[in-house]
Amino acid sequence: MGRQTDDLNDIYAFVDETMTENFLKLAKVNIMTGEFEFMKQSMELRDEGYENITNIYSYIKKQVDDKLVLSEYASDYLRYSDPKYVQKRVFAGEKRIIQSYKRKAGSGFMWVTFGIVVPSGCSEENPWVVFSWREADTDTITMIDALATLSVTYYKILRVNMEDGTFEAIKAERSEHEHASKLDKISHWWKVFAEGGNVYEEDLPVYNEFTDIEKQRSHFRESRDRVSCRYRRKSGDEYRWAQMDLVPSIEYSEQHPIIILYVKDIHEEYLAEQMRHQRLVDSFNRDALTQLFNRHKFNEDLGKLRKHGADRLLCVYIDVNGLHETNNLLGHRKGDDMLCAVADALRGYFPDDRKYRIGGDEFVVLSKELTEKNAEYLLAEVRRELEKDNYEISAGIEYAQGDVDVDKTVGAAELAMRADKEWYYKHTNSKRRKREMNEELEKMLTEKQDADHFIEAISDRFAGVYLVDLRLDMTRDIYMPRYFREILKGTGFRYSSGLRAYADKFVKEQYRKFFEDFTDYERLEKYIKEKGVIEFQYQKIDNEWMSLHVMELDNTSEEKFETIWIFARGKNQ
Repeated sequence: MGRQTDDLNDIYAFVDETMTENFLKLAKVNIMTGEFEFMKQSMELRDEGYENITNIYSYIKKQVDDKLVLSEYASDYLRYSDPKYVQKRVFAGEKRIIQSYKRKAGSGFMWVTFGIVVPSGCSEENPWVVFSWREADTDTITMIDALATLSVTYYKILRVNMEDGTFEAIKAERSEHEHASKLDKISHWWKVFAEGGNVYEEDLPVYNEFTDIEKQRSHFRESRDRVSCRYRRKSGDEYRWAQMDLVPSIEYSEQHPIIILYVKDIHEEYLAEQMRHQRLVDSFNRDALTQLFNRHKFNEDLGKLRKHGADRLLCVYIDVNGLHETNNLLGHRKGDDMLCAVADALRGYFPDDRKYRIGGDEFVVLSKELTEKNAEYLLAEVRRELEKDNYEISAGIEYAQGDVDVDKTVGAAELAMRADKEWYYKHTNSKRRKREMNEELEKMLTEKQDADHFIEAISDRFAGVYLVDLRLDMTRDIYMPRYFREILKGTGFRYSSGLRAYADKFVKEQYRKFFEDFTDYERLEKYIKEKGVIEFQYQKIDNEWMSLHVMELDNTSEEKFETIWIFARGKNQ
């Protein structure tokens, strides 16, 4: 019997030594009071000057404050200096709680895995656990490297239980860890975060709708699709664009509805995207030669003025004298120089007003601020500027106030310009007959030339560019190949029907569902409002890869929701 007892004690000693030798430090901890006692403490992690600290939470906080823990891991480790955080996890029944980090050790650094071992009898009446520190293994370090890579992109990663709304911060800034430790529900965090002025005021409606947890529960019950929200988030003294993504976890199920919440800074990326979007919109609203607004934008702005009204409006209507003769005698490049000189003069003297090139040689200025007297003075300055290069213009001015009739005001300015032009040619008879004979032809040629140049420039890259009103299911083409025009003609020019017919005829079967989804205009409009730009790639039957980009134009109103659809050749990398 004595020999058996000795053998058993030897086994216990062996197990005890084997277990403890893998750890650099072990401490018995009362998680309610913070009282602790080291059971083992190796030289590698023996921190000098900590001998008189009697509270484990103060011990961990001092390690962080003394910068023993590298800054990128400090906020994660610091959570364990919060008694409520530790108690919550322990008493929730977690048996294995670990956190790996990198810290100073002697003259170098060491990867450490911190853990809390919870005995089966642990309770609020018997709140003793074991805090452990051991050197991290290779697999742990590999996992941390992967998380660090994610952290470069995402500055907040949360694991959220959609059933009860509880969450765990996988990665968050130190201030947000402290914020999270005071809250236990994601909906409460979202609310407190917004109420603290951390969301830009204009973005609050979008943010509040997205963070409606009942709405998101409903979404993930029906779909496993990622959902995203863009908003401006306070960062220091400024607001920066951020994107919040909710993605079902790999462990997601109806019984265990876990999602991962990611937040990343997209400020530079979003501004660049907005700039690209604006440049694209501008390319359809601006005259390619002069960079003034074009006739399309002119008609659009007149429509807005008619709809919303104006209490005063001034219109300057201008025609460039001698453009046709200049083109014929000196070439179109010289004629282009003349038009650009007029545009530059208008920019210089009417800087705050809307300026348009509405035809080959016709320009319009619209202003809600200028008086007729101001406009006459500025127009005289424009004339003097142009005379330096021997350029001349005919012009008419009309000013209206009160209940302004927009069309009547513009029409009166045009009539005044015609009268001025008539006077000009009456006093320049040698040029008059030639101009009158060729005026209409010149406009036609100029318009055709502009269109041909545009189509030639984009045809190699783009397979189609269309403006589509989702409310009316109608399209206006910027560039439409002949085969698609025939498809539309066969569908009564209904864009959704044409899109489906195109997919059936030219697109590989596995990608046709995307086109069907794109003809659900109500859903598409909602996605565009949320994401700004929708894009996807698909492959045609002939194996050619294509990209489709859809975005909203700025002229949306209650009556219409106009979008631009760009079909580009090639696969985005």
